[in-house]
Amino acid sequence: MSSQRLLIAAAELIVEKGWEATTAAEIGRRAGYSRAMVHARYGSKDAILAAFQQTYVARLNPDPEPDADGLAQVLAHFERIQEIHAVDPALMRAMFVSAFEAVKTVSPLREAVRTQLRDAAGKIEAGLRTGIDDGSIRPDIDIDSAREDITASVFGIAFQWIVVPEDHDLDAEINRVRARLISSYAPARV
Repeated sequence: MSSQRLLIAAAELIVEKGWEATTAAEIGRRAGYSRAMVHARYGSKDAILAAFQQTYVARLNPDPEPDADGLAQVLAHFERIQEIHAVDPALMRAMFVSAFEAVKTVSPLREAVRTQLRDAAGKIEAGLRTGIDDGSIRPDIDIDSAREDITASVFGIAFQWIVVPEDHDLDAEINRVRARLISSYAPARV
C-alpha cells in the first residue's frame, strides 16, 4: 500500500513540477509518510521513477491480442490510452508529462522512454505488417510512413492535451485520429 501511495504522489508531483524539480522528501510527504520513506522503500528518487515507468507508463504499449487482426493491434495503443484516461485522467497526464521530460538529454527518463517509444513503434509496425497479411490494412501503404504517422498522432494529441487541456478533449481527439487511421489504412469497404 505504501508503494502505491508513493507512486501516486510521484505522479501528482511530476504533473505539478516535473521530475527534476521534485524531491524524494516531497514525494514522501505528499504520500503521507516521512520525508525518508522514498529512500526506505525504493532506495533513491530515481528508483521510484523507474518503478513509476514500469508500473504505469509501460501500460501504454500493449502486447497484441493473439486473435486480433493487424488493424486492431495498431488501434490497441489508442484504446489503451482511452481506457487509462477514463479510469484516471490525472495518471494519464502524469504518464505523458514524464514521457515529455525525456526530451532533455540529461533526463533520468531518457533511456527508458526511448526504449518504450522504440518498442511501441515496433509493435505498431508489426501490427501494420500483420494487417497487410490478414487484409485489415491496405497492401499499398508505406509502412515506415504509416508508423511515423501513428506515433506522431499519439504524441501530438497528448502534447496539446497536456499544455492546453481546456481546448483539447483527449478522448474525442483520439476518436478522430482513430477514424482517420481507419479511413487511411484500412481497405475500402464495398
